[in-house]
Amino acid sequence: MRQTRFAVFVGAIAALAAVPSAQAQAKVALGKPDVESAESFTQVSGIRELPSGKVLVVDRSDKVVQLVDLGSGTMTKVGREGQGPGEYGLPIALFGLPNGDALLFDIAGRRFLTIGVEGKPGAILEMPRPPAAQAAGGQIVTFGLTVPRGIDSQGRIYFEGSPFTPTGATADSVPIMRWDRVKPVFDTVGYITVPKGSAVSSGSGGRVSVQIGGGKVWTPSETWDVAGDGRVARLFPSPYRVIWLGSGKAVAGPVQPYSPIKVTQADKDLYAENLKKQKPITMRIGAGGGGAGGGGGNFTPPPPEFEETMPPFTGRGSVVATLDGEVWVLRTRPAGDKVPTYDVFDKTGTLVKKVSLNPGSRVVGFGKGTVYVARIDDDDLQWLQRYKRP
Repeated sequence: MRQTRFAVFVGAIAALAAVPSAQAQAKVALGKPDVESAESFTQVSGIRELPSGKVLVVDRSDKVVQLVDLGSGTMTKVGREGQGPGEYGLPIALFGLPNGDALLFDIAGRRFLTIGVEGKPGAILEMPRPPAAQAAGGQIVTFGLTVPRGIDSQGRIYFEGSPFTPTGATADSVPIMRWDRVKPVFDTVGYITVPKGSAVSSGSGGRVSVQIGGGKVWTPSETWDVAGDGRVARLFPSPYRVIWLGSGKAVAGPVQPYSPIKVTQADKDLYAENLKKQKPITMRIGAGGGGAGGGGGNFTPPPPEFEETMPPFTGRGSVVATLDGEVWVLRTRPAGDKVPTYDVFDKTGTLVKKVSLNPGSRVVGFGKGTVYVARIDDDDLQWLQRYKRP
């Protein structure tokens, strides 16, 4: 799997508010990377730049974590597959701790594995159980906390709460929850709305079937990420804008003009093609215990239904916040447009620049003054690239 290499007067005001100055919207193209990995990956799902400059990389498909030295071109496996000390079942994300260590999230084991600054596996940190789940005493409540979404510079971990009520019905909104693992306490930073049909549960008693991510393809939906200072960037698709949530008053950025893109057959075909290349994660909740796997098993999803137009962004992976308070948003584009483009918003929610990548690339994380990109080649192999952050 790896090779070595939104009266007229009011309308006018709204229009002015929606369009920042042209100077603020600088256009930047990432051309040639400063360096690229000497070896490829199958599916890069998370990175963490260590103080040494080396990079921890999670390959979800191959279920492996690598310590990559981009300078020398070497790559060393970290830990191994399993359920014991220094092991993981299905690693999918990395989060940086204040002391330079990293937390590797293992969705199969529902726990974190600490990885030290030298790239060595350390102690296990068990997943938290939020107060709502303790009160309800049901697995259905905890399900939305299965995957952590981010971490701040204090080491507090952020989750999106369950889309289900304690009875298994679908909620209209879900909380953004923050876990201070040192105290330890949970608090709620804010809420986001969820589209109808995006989460469905069935069954009762010891066996519950859960589907998250249903509904039509390209249905407008909110998403979010957390910056280093603990503020959460809440992204709205209609009107398109960023609102920063924190301990004080929310900071709303200006509405950005957006013309929805009409969905064509070519777009549907490309979506179906990309879907075939993905390796889904299956979740099991029931009397036999919960778990996760990297394959789809015997599950066959129904044929997708599509919206008539695309929103400005789609999917959780389209929004990435930096430690110093920028948020990068991957814009949707028609099938014929091969160039990925990110809108970059500052701490006020103002659009400050647009960054275009090379075809077949996506942002996978940030370091100290750096941005990491995964380049996908003609064989669908992924190569890690590092650029100076524009």
